Amino acid sequence: MLAAQTRVAPPSESVAQLVKPPIDWKQIIEPLEPFLVAVSKRMSEQISAFDPAVANYAEYALGAQGKQLRPSLVGLAANATGAIEDSHVTVAVIIEMVHLATLVHDDVMDEAGMRRGRPTLAANWGNEVSVLVGDCLFARALELAASFPTPEICRAVSSATNTVCAGETQQTLQRAGWISPDRST
Repeated sequence: MLAAQTRVAPPSESVAQLVKPPIDWKQIIEPLEPFLVAVSKRMSEQISAFDPAVANYAEYALGAQGKQLRPSLVGLAANATGAIEDSHVTVAVIIEMVHLATLVHDDVMDEAGMRRGRPTLAANWGNEVSVLVGDCLFARALELAASFPTPEICRAVSSATNTVCAGETQQTLQRAGWISPDRST
């Protein structure tokens, strides 16, 4: 019977040169800067177009904006499949509005007092205002989705919203002990 002997050679200098340090998120999205600026501008325009009774509260919620991960992913996908177009800006705004609405609602559901280092909409103006502002954000996202020539965007926004709401409902029922995590009761 022959036994094979294995020896591990030390890595050569050329292999070590192939290993590069990880790329920073800022480096990844740097080429998207004009796109992200356009998304932020369009988002602000959409919120400014709300009824004046709602706009200030929606602007406050928008002020706690994070890293713009979702718009960045839209921009990266658009760039990978061709050129970034105005419709991609609209899609990114739709996704951000849905996301912002879910955050506003989630803060109510979780009774959160702070988000990203500042008081939540609910902490400042109460749950009723927060829920209604979140609803306005969902409605505006659907309105923007309806501006596309195909109903598929509306269907996708509606489906995503339904999934989020169903998940929040289940989580609330579980927390209250009304259903078990496996949904059997």
